[in-house]
Amino acid sequence: MTRIGVFGGQFDPPHNGHLAVVRAARDQLGLDRVLVVPSARPPHRPAPVTPAEIRYRLAQAAFAGEPGVEVSRIELDRDGPGYTAETLAELAGPGRELYLILGADQLAALGSWHRPDRVRELARIAVAGRRGSPSVDGAAQLVMEPVDVSSSALRRMVGEGGDVSAMVPAAVVDAIAREGLYAQAPC
Repeated sequence: MTRIGVFGGQFDPPHNGHLAVVRAARDQLGLDRVLVVPSARPPHRPAPVTPAEIRYRLAQAAFAGEPGVEVSRIELDRDGPGYTAETLAELAGPGRELYLILGADQLAALGSWHRPDRVRELARIAVAGRRGSPSVDGAAQLVMEPVDVSSSALRRMVGEGGDVSAMVPAAVVDAIAREGLYAQAPC
């Protein structure tokens, strides 16, 4: 049985918190692979300002060289919104055990997602909690030091000329500078 973790998000930009969650899930759940899945058009929030292809390249930079981690185009290459139920159905198959890796905030909203029962049917849920977040019945709780950083705060810091190098992998910092990202972008 191959154990595959699926970690989706906008990754606008990916940061050290994302890396910490992926590492905790991979190591604590004994995952053979973790697929990092940048969303093309998230159905539950406004479209990201940064184009999907750039966010994909940022995710590749962030997770490059991370053992057992692959950045997937599965939602970028699909027409329409990126529903997690469809992504998991596409990844499911004989000999595969899927784990959907979520933050506590995402888990709290899972009931409002497209086909939440199908999501739970296709994958076990693993939760990366934040400080003060409650444990959740039926979900694997990842044990990790919280990383207090958010992509929206990072975009704002870059736009204000701040230094984000302590919160973002070096390759992502380089890509942000090279692409001229977030200098004028709203949060």
